[in-house]
Amino acid sequence: MSDGNREAMLLAREADRVRRAARRDRRQILAWQALLLALVLGGWALASGRLVDRLFLSDPVSVARAFWTIILKGTLWYHLRFTLTETLLGYAIGAVFGIAGAIAVSMIPAGESVLRPFVLLAWATPKIALAPLMIIWFGIGMLPKVLLAATFVFFVVFLSTLAGMATVSPQLVSVVRVMGAAPLAVFRKVVLPSALPFIVNALRLTIPAALIGAIIGEFISSNRGVGYLINAASSRYATAEVFAGIGSLLLLVLCMNAGVSLLERSWFRWAPRDPLASR
Repeated sequence: MSDGNREAMLLAREADRVRRAARRDRRQILAWQALLLALVLGGWALASGRLVDRLFLSDPVSVARAFWTIILKGTLWYHLRFTLTETLLGYAIGAVFGIAGAIAVSMIPAGESVLRPFVLLAWATPKIALAPLMIIWFGIGMLPKVLLAATFVFFVVFLSTLAGMATVSPQLVSVVRVMGAAPLAVFRKVVLPSALPFIVNALRLTIPAALIGAIIGEFISSNRGVGYLINAASSRYATAEVFAGIGSLLLLVLCMNAGVSLLERSWFRWAPRDPLASR
């Protein structure tokens, strides 16, 4: 057997060993996650009715029944579709304007230095305090919830994108320009790949932020949406239904996070993948 074939065989064996180890690690992680979930649910069931009155802390079985009931009645989907629409629109608007705004500011000389204090002040403003103003300005429809969700997303994406662009090596940019690259090519080949990890991280962090913005708007003034459903259930002391509504929001966050993960894999196809790092 030639040295080349022997080396190829050793590499194939190592790759197979790494894949098997990665599968084993994933199974172990899933097992630990299942155990942790069982412990949380078991502790919750034991605490309900013993340590805490069932009026204030329902049990997992009652929550599952309430969840199934509002699904069968169509109540959950009726309210969830409004919350989903508000969250997705606000998320998309905030993310697009955050990325576009950061790109525009980075192209202006000293633009970041001038605008950063004002952006930080606006970001420091409690977003909950803006909710009543949004309702006053735009009514009780879907628009104020969308804008509130977009506000929660915009600042994080904007600042994270600026931070990502600031990590670009000036020497690397200079070298690429000397080689004759146009400004657009420099941005597409150098600046954007450096900023992408920051952008993706911001998109992942702002998923619950967008949902929080929509739910706050529904809490304050709305006659539809999961926020309204939870608020109405709490006014009737229907604790199981309150937890069922919260559970539907958690499922929504998980689905949106999965969508961002797909987007991340699509964006980072250019990145080299180390099979050992996947473990």
